[in-house]
Amino acid sequence: MAASSGESWQVFINFRGEELRGNFISHLEGALTLAEIKYYIDTKEVPSEDLTVLFTRIEQSEIALSIFSSKYAESKWCLDELVKITEQVQKGKLRIIPVFFNVTPEEVKEQKGEFGLKLYGEGKRKRPNIPNWENALQSVPSKIGLNLKNFRNERELVDKIVDSVKRVLAVIPLNGISKDISTVSSNGNTSSKHTQQPKAPPLEYGMEQRLKQLEGKLDFDSLETQLVGIVGMPGIGKTALSELHFKKWNNRFVFKKIIRATREESNDGSDWFKDTLMNGKELDHKAQMFNRKIFVVLDDVSHKNQVNFLLENLEWIKKGSKILITTRDKSTIADLVHDTYMVPGLNDKEALELFKHHAFNDQDSSTAGNFMKLSEKFVDYAGGNPLALKELGKELCGEDEAHWEARLVTLPYCCSSKILTELRISYDKLSEQQKDAFLDVACFFRSEEEDYVKCLLDPYGPESGEDVNDLAEKLFIGISAGRIEMHNILCTFGQELGSSDENKSGERMWNHEKITNTLRSEEVTLNQKIKKVRGIFLDTAKVENGIPIDPNIFIERFNQQNLRYLKIYDSLCPQQCDVDCKVNLPDGLEFPFQEIRYLHWLKFPLDELPPDFNPENLIDLRLPYSKIKRVWEAVKETPWLKWVDLSYSNKLTDLSALSKAFYLRRLNLEGCTFLDKLPKEMKNMKSLVFLNLRGCVMLSSLPERLDLVSLKTLILSGCSKFINFELLSENLEYLHLDGTAIQNLPWAIQNFQKLALLNLKDCKMLKFLPECLDKLKALKELILSGCAKLTSFPDIKENMENLQILLLDGTKIKDLPNILFHCGNFKGQVVFQRSPRMNGLSMLRRLCLSRNDEICTLQSSISQLHHLNCIDLKYCKNLLSIPTLPPNLQCLDAHACNSLKEVASPLALLMPTQQIPCSFIFTNCEKLEHSAKNEIICYAHNKSRMISDALNRHNKGLAFEALVATCFPGSDVPAWFSHKASGAVLDSELPRHWSKSGFVGIALCAIVSFKDHTVRNNNLQVKCICEFSNVETFSSYFNCHVGGLSETGDEQRTIKSTHVFIGYTNWLNINKFQEKDCEKECVPTRASIKFEVTDGTGKVSNCEVLKCGFSLVFESGSWEGSSRTEHLEQVENRWLGPLRRIRRFLPL
Repeated sequence: MAASSGESWQVFINFRGEELRGNFISHLEGALTLAEIKYYIDTKEVPSEDLTVLFTRIEQSEIALSIFSSKYAESKWCLDELVKITEQVQKGKLRIIPVFFNVTPEEVKEQKGEFGLKLYGEGKRKRPNIPNWENALQSVPSKIGLNLKNFRNERELVDKIVDSVKRVLAVIPLNGISKDISTVSSNGNTSSKHTQQPKAPPLEYGMEQRLKQLEGKLDFDSLETQLVGIVGMPGIGKTALSELHFKKWNNRFVFKKIIRATREESNDGSDWFKDTLMNGKELDHKAQMFNRKIFVVLDDVSHKNQVNFLLENLEWIKKGSKILITTRDKSTIADLVHDTYMVPGLNDKEALELFKHHAFNDQDSSTAGNFMKLSEKFVDYAGGNPLALKELGKELCGEDEAHWEARLVTLPYCCSSKILTELRISYDKLSEQQKDAFLDVACFFRSEEEDYVKCLLDPYGPESGEDVNDLAEKLFIGISAGRIEMHNILCTFGQELGSSDENKSGERMWNHEKITNTLRSEEVTLNQKIKKVRGIFLDTAKVENGIPIDPNIFIERFNQQNLRYLKIYDSLCPQQCDVDCKVNLPDGLEFPFQEIRYLHWLKFPLDELPPDFNPENLIDLRLPYSKIKRVWEAVKETPWLKWVDLSYSNKLTDLSALSKAFYLRRLNLEGCTFLDKLPKEMKNMKSLVFLNLRGCVMLSSLPERLDLVSLKTLILSGCSKFINFELLSENLEYLHLDGTAIQNLPWAIQNFQKLALLNLKDCKMLKFLPECLDKLKALKELILSGCAKLTSFPDIKENMENLQILLLDGTKIKDLPNILFHCGNFKGQVVFQRSPRMNGLSMLRRLCLSRNDEICTLQSSISQLHHLNCIDLKYCKNLLSIPTLPPNLQCLDAHACNSLKEVASPLALLMPTQQIPCSFIFTNCEKLEHSAKNEIICYAHNKSRMISDALNRHNKGLAFEALVATCFPGSDVPAWFSHKASGAVLDSELPRHWSKSGFVGIALCAIVSFKDHTVRNNNLQVKCICEFSNVETFSSYFNCHVGGLSETGDEQRTIKSTHVFIGYTNWLNINKFQEKDCEKECVPTRASIKFEVTDGTGKVSNCEVLKCGFSLVFESGSWEGSSRTEHLEQVENRWLGPLRRIRRFLPL
């Protein structure tokens, strides 16, 4: 339904549609809908609307959800929306929650990396609104956002976004956003500075906000008849909300009526409803209800028949009438109402107040002892459901802490009677299949993937998902980010009901005590009744001693026609590292269960599954860390088998049992160390998408001419005897051959046109790469690290336009030109393409050449790789010189390049719009010449000044932000540092008016003695603490980064001798302070600076700061404000002459 001009929204979603709409945003919409959060997205507008209407929607919203992705800055409208959002935030009328989706906060805030390229890229430099966009991007509160990299997957991010929105909404006052509203931290929590409001009566907890939201659905001034549904799970407050709404607005109508308990009173619907509505009078078009505007509330409708009378006579109802229908089932009113309001749960604050009202009778005892913490746990379980909060509070009222703690233990498994009664009303209306699906999810499959659960519940036809969809419509489950979720009280209800004997489909056994008592052999009795059981999930982490099982125990205890799901697992340690399986089968096992669909048995103790095992209905088979040698004795039909996990079954040698698993999707054989071949019948697995053979050290090849048409991921990592790689698969995207013994790749690899990752790390026998490598147009990452015998790289004759990461560390490749650039012949001469869009690897972002003993220098044309931001040259012991580097380089690591003497002048190209901080590391480069060190310093200075200029022009950048850092062997502070000291502390007096005349930042220097120091945790930072004793501003005391090392991986580096660390830092806040408060005054300022070396956890004691230095940096080119004096002019002329001479290389 199109948005109307008078609507209000809780959340406005600001995002790049082209990149996110069809995937992440669709999942987010589903999660927000499920959470009953009213959000606005541009698809809610009719296509003919002017785009400026989006600004109105922003003004109508309470929260802006800005989702920054790599292509966000391409969109003018995304950026214009952000400008509007920041304006509203500054006015205190809006809250922003930034989300960083595959971009970093720094890339957004500083417009660097791919994000910056999309903003400033070719053809976009003259975009008219760039200053406003930059200011808006700079104001994004990056420290309080949500970053995808901090979550395991997108689903977790979606869940955290919803949770964060709820938390912010919880502290937004009803009359709008205030400036002291809570902020969202990186993990989605909130804090608030609001003073606590007076406690409201219980009925009104959270109701005012919901009433306001509901009123947004109805326009009482409109002449149109409106039908609105109020939908929510049992106990959420639908009836109370509709009655409050009726009470507030009924005085506008002559004919007004609330019809309560529709579910209980109306069986087939029509007559009872008609009699109630007409007060027993005959139906006549002249009846009062038809010649007056009416306001009617139909409470608790459970079937369409119950409102048929109203709908059949809808055309007789006078225009301008309003009808509210409350229901627990969205499908009941789906085709009847004009709009639907999903009643949200109470927020944490409201829920806690409601719970405390009933648990403590509004007494102050809630703050005594441990009651507050316990209260929060009960509130968390209730999930904002008012009925649950009320009943739990009443149940606990007057009880001591011990009782509360004991009840907390039973809470997930035992409902209160009132809640049970309410839920049972809805449950009894379900069909038998729907009941089974609900109980299966509650007992076994909560939080599993939607498609997976649908397949397990009913894999036999296209209607297999109907039960799951029906449960979602009836609000028994929710589907969030592709996973099936369930409210805690519904899960408790389902587990309590599922574990009883009353279910026609059988009992769901999940209680470990009940299961172990049933399975123990000594409990067998002759007259014991065979149990009808649908599923058994035994958590052995809760079992202290082993359970020996009689081979006939399953057939003696359980009906063979019912058991579908069997899982024996360890929730604390999935591998059971310290013990064998606690379920022992000393005499084997009989298992003739025909309906078994899901079998998961951790450390299965037998050589194979029993001969009578029937996989005819098997869908998912998981036997990790088992002792099986083969799956079963002979080839069996497995028409529904889709998932198999036999990982770390280190006795497995035979997979022929799966020869007819034609519909298998995923096969995990990781760590099967005795498996030496795969069945040739694997070629029939046309649905296989994922194949993991990692660590199968006996495997030498795949079956001949293996054609897996659906395969997307193949993992052969660590298959140390794997020699011959042959595979046909047109959909392969990820290929891991690292640690194998292959000597070359087949020409057929060029057919992998969707291949994005090719991992050949540590292929010690690999000597050649095929000449057709450049045919892999989709390739993004090529890893050749540790391929010690690889001496050459094929010519790149075609543009590998997507390749971004090329790792060649540990190889013997020495001819780099043809790797990086496509060479063309022009009038008999070989020339290099120099356009930023050159052929070859023009989009390369990361290049690793470390531990290559063959490289003496790099080709000068590397400077044209404008997307390259990281070059790793560590331990290239024969590298003699470095050419001019590309302009967007963020990191150059030349650690331990023992032969390195020279660097180019300039070291790297400079771009006027450059705003990307960078680091140049030359630790242990003992042969680095003095002129090279000067060039490194010169480049660092010019780049820092250029970045500072750009930041200051746009009034952006964090105060004391590190711009450029470098380090190299040496023992003296460069002479141009006007303030120097021995040791780690420097005190200096700054000149008057030092912040005027083009001041852009500061330069810092530390001379550090290492004495063969091994860097701990791959992290070493030189920092300083600076205090300006007579500047009364928050910027008078700050920490600043000077330089250092930080990398991932296990490799540790040792730094020898003494090194020079120099860092350049922007300093905007001091400028602002001076401009605001000291325009007419001279402010002589004394600076005290203390340097230290840290490893990320604390100060490094065996690294000593011998000397230090400090200087102001000015955009005019002088290093110090006082350089205008004669003495320092002489110093400048002596030391900065080389700087001036190289300016001819800098672009204008």
